[in-house]
Amino acid sequence: MSAAQQNISIPSASGTNDIDAKGLESLAYSTALQAYLFAYPLFITERERLRRENLTGPVPFEPAAPINQLGHMTALSSAKGDLPFSPNCDTVYTGISLDLTAEPVILDMPAIKDRYAVVHVINAYVENQPYDYSPRTNGCDHVQIAYVGPDWQGTLPEGVIERRLDTNIGGIAVRIAAKDEADLEIVRGYQSRMSLTLLSEWKGGPSDKPATPPAPRHRNKYEGDFAWFKEAADLLAENPPPAGHRAMATTLWRIGITPGQPFDPDTLDPATRRGILRAEQDGAALMEYLAKNRGRKFPNGWDSARYSRNFNSDYAARAAVALVGLMGNDPDEALYFYTYYDANGELLDASKRYRIHVPADKVPETSDIGFWSITMYDGRSFMFVDNPLDRYCVSSRDTLVKNDDGSADIWVQADAPGGTKDTNWLPSPKGGPFRVTFRIYSPVQRLVDEFFDMTLALPPLEPIEG
Repeated sequence: MSAAQQNISIPSASGTNDIDAKGLESLAYSTALQAYLFAYPLFITERERLRRENLTGPVPFEPAAPINQLGHMTALSSAKGDLPFSPNCDTVYTGISLDLTAEPVILDMPAIKDRYAVVHVINAYVENQPYDYSPRTNGCDHVQIAYVGPDWQGTLPEGVIERRLDTNIGGIAVRIAAKDEADLEIVRGYQSRMSLTLLSEWKGGPSDKPATPPAPRHRNKYEGDFAWFKEAADLLAENPPPAGHRAMATTLWRIGITPGQPFDPDTLDPATRRGILRAEQDGAALMEYLAKNRGRKFPNGWDSARYSRNFNSDYAARAAVALVGLMGNDPDEALYFYTYYDANGELLDASKRYRIHVPADKVPETSDIGFWSITMYDGRSFMFVDNPLDRYCVSSRDTLVKNDDGSADIWVQADAPGGTKDTNWLPSPKGGPFRVTFRIYSPVQRLVDEFFDMTLALPPLEPIEG
């Protein structure tokens, strides 16, 4: 096919340089914007690692502790906390920041049979690793799991299973369901039986002392133009892209990035530099959009970022999950939906009132220990909305007021609806945007199948007139 048939304009000799420069800048901009999305989760992982790097012990009431140590929450999340990643109010977290550069660490998990519990592991790119502990995979039996880095070679103790991560930096979130203070006492008991031990400190079994954290890492400080991409190159050097991202990694040379080497924009031509700077400047606006539009629209206006099994290849969705939710379970373990919009496609407005009508025959089905919840978040901070009841979600574990036909109505508004409706009231903010998240823990297989088919329909938020 000729150039004319493809509608390609062949420039004259006098215009070649200008046209090529424009094309080169566009190519650099496109590549750099994709690189921005690809590397974005590394910045979130680094943020969480830095929060823990200089800690001398666990942080009370937060899932934070020094690196390679257990950080137990001992209470359910509330609006008074500062967890920056859309925490739930259904489970208690134990958080672990992993650094496997020097050696493996071994997690000892007790059996938990009376409630939902899951060990959720991510690599540095906030990509879920295979599950070794959940109701679905091992029935939450007692297990000892060694987390090892991509290059580690050695022998593990007898009875310890290996889980190899594809980056040395990673994280673990242990979620254990809790509803009230009586539940929390039981959960604290489970937490007290958990341990995390460096392989070198494993002497026939778990150590009763916290693991020795690694020394703080040296970090270069960057400011001004290209600072984001300079730091991205450093993070890519510490966490080389896993093999599944080879195609992305091999395009980075177009913007002067070679994983494992510093980024030096001075070696680039002016057009490429301009394209990279445009991407660096537009990145924040892009993430602002993705925070509200992470994935695909399901019926009735709900979105879900993890809409397919090849989610890790959707770099936009993966970056948004890292920003807004940080760690979301695989759909087989828990389904997550969120919305900023009502049934008419309008942005949720704190000055308005809404109803979520759950028909009796459309209640999400779960396993015996599963449940569903609907949670309210501020639309900007992704934190709970403070309210007089300290109520941040409405759940199937609550004693909801039912209608005569067995259905239930959830009332979403800033002020109490009054009467028996107060029992089913989910308080919204007094002003500004908000977001609602629907979680289904331990869903039945039919719901998982409908999820991947994009046919699973949840009840929408219906505006109440008057």
